[in-house]
Amino acid sequence: MGIHRLSEEVIRKIAAGEVVERPASVAKELVENSLDAEAQQVGVDVEGGGLVLLRVSDDGHGMSPNDLRLAIERHTTSKLRTEEDLRHIRTLGFRGEALASICAVAQVRLVSRARGADEGQELEVHGGQRVLDRPCGRAVGTTVEVRNLFFNVPARRQFLDSATGEARHVLGVLRRLVLAHPEVAFAVSSEGRRTLDVAQAKDPAERIAQIYGRDLTGRLMYAEVQEPGLHLQAWFGPPELSRPTRVDQHLFLSGRPVRLGSLGVAIHQAYARWLPRGQYPIFFLYLDADPQVVDVNVHPRKEEVRFRAEGAVMDLLRRAALRALGTRLTAIQPPVAHGAPPVQPELRPSSPQPAPPLWPEKVPAHRPWRVLGQVHSSFILVEGEEGLEIVDQHAAHERVLFERYRDGMGVPSQELLVPVQIEVPFDRAEALRRALPDLAQIGVLLEPFGERAFLLRGWPAPLADRQSRLGFLEPVAAVAERLVEGEPPLRELWREVACAAAITAGETLSPAEQEALIERWKATQEPARCPHGRPVVLRLPWERLAHELGR
Repeated sequence: MGIHRLSEEVIRKIAAGEVVERPASVAKELVENSLDAEAQQVGVDVEGGGLVLLRVSDDGHGMSPNDLRLAIERHTTSKLRTEEDLRHIRTLGFRGEALASICAVAQVRLVSRARGADEGQELEVHGGQRVLDRPCGRAVGTTVEVRNLFFNVPARRQFLDSATGEARHVLGVLRRLVLAHPEVAFAVSSEGRRTLDVAQAKDPAERIAQIYGRDLTGRLMYAEVQEPGLHLQAWFGPPELSRPTRVDQHLFLSGRPVRLGSLGVAIHQAYARWLPRGQYPIFFLYLDADPQVVDVNVHPRKEEVRFRAEGAVMDLLRRAALRALGTRLTAIQPPVAHGAPPVQPELRPSSPQPAPPLWPEKVPAHRPWRVLGQVHSSFILVEGEEGLEIVDQHAAHERVLFERYRDGMGVPSQELLVPVQIEVPFDRAEALRRALPDLAQIGVLLEPFGERAFLLRGWPAPLADRQSRLGFLEPVAAVAERLVEGEPPLRELWREVACAAAITAGETLSPAEQEALIERWKATQEPARCPHGRPVVLRLPWERLAHELGR
């Protein structure tokens, strides 16, 4: 096959593939353009997860008609002119690919009016082809409407999530950008409903509170560290606010949300003595760096950066984390307006919930196993045809209860005397709203209370007493986080409820209770491990026992 030159249409679509991965990529590029235009207010509208419509409007400095026409061409930008400028990047966008790439795979309408101009200009581009170019009315600023993304590249749509899943990605990107720019007011609507409306904040702490709520923000620990070319303001969560994923670990480099990468190791080392395995601290790092000590041009979507002295940056982050953790002992508070300390909720008196019945409905007359008894008030010895089984009674009961919850057995809810108000970030609020019926099945009774707040009216009865002492924000936030990550909404709480309701190590069981537990455990679908993945049973074959005893 001979070498030939690709058509401009194919070149545009290939370039678009590098920049436009999904609607969230479009949202990121368009909002960054608004921020580079020094907008003070940015509005975002999402329909169909961003595949049907994604609109970004701003009050930035706008574009003249000629600039608007140039902006949709490849490799055109107002943000740098010479190779030397690449060493002093201070804007979020600079490659000159975003608008051209988006226009190549969507139907795009742009309306802009420059400061000092008498009127605006409207431009429409479908699949890279200009179809409309005319004057129009508009206040100073720019609006970009992207409709029917990938309409001319249908194969790309096969690799996308559902509209709900894509909306989740879009809102996640917007959350990071909103956090990164406290000086800008944002309004976000999804499927016609306002999900976020925040005014300009005076500092990052106030913006974090606008997104995460003041209860959580008031517990963050502040640290500030400065070195030549680097200035860090950081807010760290105490160990008890840890999360099961890294989704709430944020690094903002001079207003640019970037991936933490290997830099996170430094902070995890600082937290190592306080966090169990599988839990991750939450933190918000606002790092200003001299452009000459960082390369932001290593990723097509500018999501990764490279520091010239990464070791020095890691040391800076480690010292900041250790300094913040030290404030727990000296009671130094971060510079954020604190709300009143949370009041522990009271539980509505109710009749005690009976322990899950252990006695089986029907005991087979002949079984290939026999319970020998309980040892150490924690393990049940079972004689089988092939060997001796040592069963962890707590883990076995966990497995029994977990599968019963999973298969549709309801979990009783303990009602709270006074509902507890809980705030979560706006993208997680959307996920929680969709999951309310599922959460009610396991006793979590939540009621929407505003854009991103909920009233918690009930909690799974087996967990209620303990959780009323510890507070409900962290477990609800963890559930919301799992939802945002796309995980099934109930599995994590099923595990928690099963663990809390199961009999414990050290609890003496009657012979009938031992028989009933083993009967039900052996009937489960996955008897080898508890819901958390821990082994339930240790099996010793008769041949091994004989060998060990020299028989």
